Amino acid sequence: MKNLVLTSQDDIASLNIREKLLSLEKWKKIGNFNGFPVYENERFYVVHIKGPKIYAENVDRDIESKLKIKFNTIIVASKHKSASNMKSLTVHPIGNWGIAEAGGKSHCVVPTNPHLMTESLRILKKYRYDDYNVSFEATHHGPYLEKPTFFIEIGSTEEEWRDDKAGEVIAKTILETVERRNVPILGFGGGHYMPRITDIALKYRVSVGHMIPKYAVDVIDEGIIKRACEKSGCKGAYIHRKGLKGPERAKVREILEKLNIKIYDSKEFVEL
Repeated sequence: MKNLVLTSQDDIASLNIREKLLSLEKWKKIGNFNGFPVYENERFYVVHIKGPKIYAENVDRDIESKLKIKFNTIIVASKHKSASNMKSLTVHPIGNWGIAEAGGKSHCVVPTNPHLMTESLRILKKYRYDDYNVSFEATHHGPYLEKPTFFIEIGSTEEEWRDDKAGEVIAKTILETVERRNVPILGFGGGHYMPRITDIALKYRVSVGHMIPKYAVDVIDEGIIKRACEKSGCKGAYIHRKGLKGPERAKVREILEKLNIKIYDSKEFVEL
């Protein structure tokens, strides 16, 4: 089944990536969605929307219903903002560990595709140029969707969003990414960019699904971690020990043990 790339009119980086996607391959126009042309090739659909992607609740249902198509995973091409203005290329799943403040539903994560998402990170790293940082981000923001979804982003200022080379890197990554099935795991601990989890994904044969940073540990419970496992196919987890305080590690371990989720040591992983 094909995957779907979602882009938006209100996002400079998304427009940049869309332009590069359409220039790198031959596409066939198959219809329109909300006034914008829809394209397909052998592996992807490209669908464009008008408003903010993080508030495009249930757009997956709307696309399937209006276009009469089926797809597996949604890859959302987007800009990334950060207070540090760091030049970055990032990948992340979506959902809200706590209260929804930027789309989606509170205490609800969206299905993701850990195999495709992790492979995207590795290909981004391969194509990285200049001084862009390549990393995961923790699970955050909306929209609420029922299809496996992840965002792939250019950050963090308008200069980077308009960077043709960065747009090309993201477009090439999307077009080249295929599912490579490895051990699917949840990642716990560290800051928003999940540095240790990023390193694990780039070094070992693992597929990372939802990621829970240090700042979200206070709001998680057994229920949402169970749903995060179910929505990413993960039966194991990796904890960045130095990225959590003792009581936080204890809480995470207790939840994982109650759910019978295996806690991996990095020594158990096979190198790429």
